[in-house]
Amino acid sequence: MTETAPAVLSGASVFYGEVIGLSRVDLTLRPGITGVVGPNGSGKSTLMRVLTGLHKPGEGSVLVFGQAPFGSPDVRRRIGFVPATECFFDALSGRRNLEVMFLAQGQDRPSARALAERALQIGGMSEHGHRRYGTWSRGMRQRLKLGLVLAGDPEMVLLDEPFLGVDPPTRKLLSAKILDLGRIGRTVLVSSHVLHEVESLTDRVGILARGRLLGFGQIAQLLLELRDRHPHRIRVATDRPRELASALTRLPHVRETKIVSRDVLEFITERPQVAYRELPGVVVETEAVVRQVQTLDDGLEAVFRHMTAAGTRRL
Repeated sequence: MTETAPAVLSGASVFYGEVIGLSRVDLTLRPGITGVVGPNGSGKSTLMRVLTGLHKPGEGSVLVFGQAPFGSPDVRRRIGFVPATECFFDALSGRRNLEVMFLAQGQDRPSARALAERALQIGGMSEHGHRRYGTWSRGMRQRLKLGLVLAGDPEMVLLDEPFLGVDPPTRKLLSAKILDLGRIGRTVLVSSHVLHEVESLTDRVGILARGRLLGFGQIAQLLLELRDRHPHRIRVATDRPRELASALTRLPHVRETKIVSRDVLEFITERPQVAYRELPGVVVETEAVVRQVQTLDDGLEAVFRHMTAAGTRRL
């Protein structure tokens, strides 16, 4: 019997009046870390709200732990959600804020106090718990939100822009906590508009633009698919860039060449695998000395750039 995935969206759409929040999204989340990237307004926060049951899809279905999360307290108890927005009271201390949150979840006072202390420890904020929340930095606030969520030991953790505006020590702590969740088999979804933040945590990524999921899978596989469909940029460090550029322009798959500096050229090819095979022969022909060949279209940045550009053209 096949085990049910923790979360499955099938043709899920969300509408805000005439504005599309999500458009026919098909997505399966499995244990481990999954990233979703996209510009502001792409639908990342809407996706989080649908998974937590805070927003019901207008079309399609959303199942979390086999149930529709909208209006299901049982499902919500198994999910930890760290929103991008603020969720605490400025006039209260960090510790008191946590106690209030746990009381609101139905905990009694002794349990709320114990969970508040655990949350402060998880976020590395025990020594600051007495301070009024309104005096806290952005990084401290992000730590407190994460502590609040992880103190309850949720099975699924949703983090909406967790690194937004944080300092390097907080970024390091948050990354370590997220990686730990993945290692112990929790289902984690991290959203960001900063690509390298997601790429440092996982190679399983979805790309959102204007509510549409333009691509989903392993970054390496997405790159292979892109190479068959999109032009590819290659940079060459050589002592004879002009001669090499002239020879490359004669190849039918080379769309453009550009002299970047006196010893560097770039060219765009529609068939990168063929280009890499033919480049050594062109180098011999021009008697050039090549010090480095570098692809400029590997990594999540390239996937994001090509897919969002293509998606925008289709809209």
